[in-house]
Amino acid sequence: ITLMSSYVPATGAVRRWPPTYGTFVKLNVDGVVNLPFRFRGLGVVIRDGVDDLLLTASKGMFSPKATKLYAAIMRLQIASQMGHRSVILEMDAKEIIMNLQTYEQSWSVEGALVNEVRGLFNRFDHISCHFAPRERNQVAHLLAKQALLPQDFQVWLEDGPLWISDVLAYDKLFS
Repeated sequence: ITLMSSYVPATGAVRRWPPTYGTFVKLNVDGVVNLPFRFRGLGVVIRDGVDDLLLTASKGMFSPKATKLYAAIMRLQIASQMGHRSVILEMDAKEIIMNLQTYEQSWSVEGALVNEVRGLFNRFDHISCHFAPRERNQVAHLLAKQALLPQDFQVWLEDGPLWISDVLAYDKLFS
């Protein structure tokens, strides 16, 4: 297992989703919060090395950190079940990326989820964890917002829902 990280400094430039190329698949996740109702949602996107969509999903969830960790668990399990051996795990939560890179025991409520994500790393030959600002995570963010609506867990294979097609096309055009 190769564990790498990258932190992208905040700048005024708008950045879009860059393709991975090669055999890697990219897994993007985001969580959103509806503060008045204290409801949270997550969105998950899996794309191949040439930016083609493999899977999207959205689900209502729990605390912001737990939501993102649960999304990481879910997408790592799905990527493993789909047979992918090299993955890049991205999210816009630097604290979680740092938690995943250290092997210190966490006694927080989310600590068990951090440990579960780390345990899933063993299913892959290569895994890379990166911070991705919201601008590079728009599709996952839209899926997470969709999960704020009262509904069951939703998964779309390859084509994804029609309402994300404009963002997907923009990412592919400018990647």
